[in-house]
Amino acid sequence: MGRSSTRPRTTIRPHGSGDRAGFLDLYEAVWGRRRGAEWFRWRFEENPYLDEVPMVVAEADGRIVGAEPCVVFPLAVGDETRLAFQPADWMVHPDHRRQGLFTGMTERLLDRYADGPQCCYYNYPSDAIRPGLRSQGWRDVGPVPTYYRVQNVERLASGRLATDQPAAEHALALGQVGLSMARGVFSLAAGSDADGWAVERHESVPVDTLVRIYRSGVPDGIHVRRDAAFYRWRFANPLWETTTYVAVGDDGPAASLIAATSDDGDLRCVWALDVLPADGSASLGSYEALLSAVVADAADADVVKCAGIGLPETALRRCGFRRDDAFPLSAVSKRTTAVVRGVDPDGGDPTGREPWRTTGVDPLDDDAWAIQLCGQDVA
Repeated sequence: MGRSSTRPRTTIRPHGSGDRAGFLDLYEAVWGRRRGAEWFRWRFEENPYLDEVPMVVAEADGRIVGAEPCVVFPLAVGDETRLAFQPADWMVHPDHRRQGLFTGMTERLLDRYADGPQCCYYNYPSDAIRPGLRSQGWRDVGPVPTYYRVQNVERLASGRLATDQPAAEHALALGQVGLSMARGVFSLAAGSDADGWAVERHESVPVDTLVRIYRSGVPDGIHVRRDAAFYRWRFANPLWETTTYVAVGDDGPAASLIAATSDDGDLRCVWALDVLPADGSASLGSYEALLSAVVADAADADVVKCAGIGLPETALRRCGFRRDDAFPLSAVSKRTTAVVRGVDPDGGDPTGREPWRTTGVDPLDDDAWAIQLCGQDVA
C-alpha cells in the first residue's frame, strides 16, 4: 500500500483581532519582504471609514495561509460620496495553492459585505489575474496610463534591478533605445511657465490648506474625496518619507502636490501621490513649479512616478515625464487596467453602474475615472 497523506483542514473566516502577526508572516513568505505591525495598523486598522478590517483569511493548523483584505476609499461624483473597497495584498501561501483558496476566500468576502457600506469594488490587477476576476463578475474599465521620470538612466538601463519591480520593468526599456537617447527623452525641456510661483515645502501634511485647494477644483468624474480624515490617514504610512509642495502666487496657495519616497529592494522611487486642484484647473505654471520642485529634490532617486490625472501634459513633458504607453517605455511596459465590480455576491450588477445611477456617470467609461495614485494600492 502506498503512503497516505492528508492535508490540514482549512477554515475560511473573517479577520480577527489576533490575526495581525499571522498576516505579516504570510506577507513575508509570499512577497519576500517584511512589514511591521505599525504598517499593518496604518493600512488596515486605522482606516477612518470602517470600524473593522474588511478581510477574510484562510487558516490551517492554526496558521494564516491565505488572506484577502481590502482598503477602503471614499469615492465621489459631484456631491455624492460612497465608500469603495479596493482589494490589496491578496495572497495564498505557496504550500497551499491550487486548493481553491482564492475562490473560497473571494466568495466569502463578497458574501460578507454584500449588504455592507461599500458601493463597489475597484482595482488595478495584473494581466495574469484579470481573467479570473472577469469570471467572478469584474468588468474592465480601461487602461490607466502612468508617467515616469527616470532619474538614474545608467542604473535602470543596466538591468541590475529585480525584474519583479514594476517601475524597473518600465525603465528597462531604456536599454533598448540607448543611454544617450534616453537621457534626452527624460531631460528637462526648454521653456517654463513656472516663473512667479513660489513653492513651499512641508514635512507634514497641511490638511486645511489641501482641503481648500481640493474644493477649488473638484473633478467631474469618479475620484477620491479629499477631506481632513483622508489626509490624516492616507499619508501616515510609516514606510514613506513624505513632503507636501504648495505653489503660492499673489493670491495665496493655488496648487499642491504630495510626494512620498520609498525604498523597496534596490529601487528608490518617488511617488507623486496627490495633485491639486485635481481637475487640472490651476495655471500651467503652478503645476510646472510643483513638478520642478519634486524633480529637484529627487536627485538621489532612481525614478519619479505619477498618474498624470489632473496634470497638464505640457507640464509633465517639460519636466521630463513620459507615459508608459508611449515610446520608449511602451517597448516593455506592463500597462495598468482598471476594473470594477458591483457588490452582489452572485454577480448581479457586474458593471458597477448602480452606485452612481443618479449622477449620469458610467463607471465602465474610463474617462469617468479620475483616480490619482493616492487612490490606488500604493503602500
